[in-house]
Amino acid sequence: MTEAVEGHVTTEIVMLNPETVRGVSNMTSQEFLAALMSRLGGKNPEETGGFQEAPLAYDAVWALALALNKTVAPLKAKGRRLEDFNYNNHDITAEIYRALNTSSFEGVSGHVVFDAQGSRMAMTLIEQLQGGSYKKIGYYDSSQKNLSWFGNDVWIGAGPPADRTVVIEEFRFLSQKLFAAVSVFAGLGILLGIVCLTFNIYNGNVRYIQNSQPYLNNMTAVGCMMALAAVFPLGIDGHHVHRSQFPVVCQFRLWLLGLGFSLAYGSMFTKIWWVHTLFTKKDEKKEKKKQHLEPWKLYATVGVLLAIDFLSLMIWQIVDPLHITVEKFTKEAPKEDLDVLIQPLLEHCSSEKMNTWLGI
Repeated sequence: MTEAVEGHVTTEIVMLNPETVRGVSNMTSQEFLAALMSRLGGKNPEETGGFQEAPLAYDAVWALALALNKTVAPLKAKGRRLEDFNYNNHDITAEIYRALNTSSFEGVSGHVVFDAQGSRMAMTLIEQLQGGSYKKIGYYDSSQKNLSWFGNDVWIGAGPPADRTVVIEEFRFLSQKLFAAVSVFAGLGILLGIVCLTFNIYNGNVRYIQNSQPYLNNMTAVGCMMALAAVFPLGIDGHHVHRSQFPVVCQFRLWLLGLGFSLAYGSMFTKIWWVHTLFTKKDEKKEKKKQHLEPWKLYATVGVLLAIDFLSLMIWQIVDPLHITVEKFTKEAPKEDLDVLIQPLLEHCSSEKMNTWLGI
């Protein structure tokens, strides 16, 4: 227990003015204490009940006497006297309360003043247990909002303990190992797309390649490469770029993914639609369809899908642009420090009506 309580701080009301000031009684605190000891006639103060509270009681009598003295003139102006007081007379009670509430004088216990609720606003003594005994380390005067600190406080460790739990904001970033691994796979995918694109262009004169609509295949490869390239800006966060540059990264992600998906999906959808149309016709119409199939119609279909996506992205960027948003997660308590909480934060791209635009 001795080890546990060592260094703790306690407060109590100052019952004897530590300063040498002559108050309303024309006595200093030390003169009052000497007069009190004389009245005790050599009795041990520690065995005398109420000895420590005696200055407060003495000043309380002075406060009451001064308050009663203040009420004489106001009551006389109303045609009343203090002698007319009884517990049912609210007018005299209000005058006495008003006089006490405005009391302010120097007493042997310190500056005497009362708050709106009638409580004594006394000085507060601040003590600390040092080596098994209490040491005065400061005073606080609540009426004057003044703190007197002696600077002799002693703490176990680097300094005083925290008066509250400290919350440390900590941004969470993408794992760099994970980002590097995914980037490698994305790079291999892009490289494979380049190989397919090169193969398709180099063998453009082969009949099988020509019949498979090589331009649609090229657009599919380009779209897939753009979607894979979006992995790189998606992995960029506050660890790599400054906060002011983050909205640019957000827009770059959006355009790469949007246009890449439109090219890849649009070209594949057009080819599937073309094959479906060709083989669901009757035999006599199949030959006619083969003869009159014009490539520009296929490219126009992809162009329309791409234009719709481009227009949607443009409207999104103008009306409700993406911006950086900080999301807060549940606070975490580290094992090594009980006075600290970690507030995890995550930066990501968002807009006011994110779900609506994603649905569109």
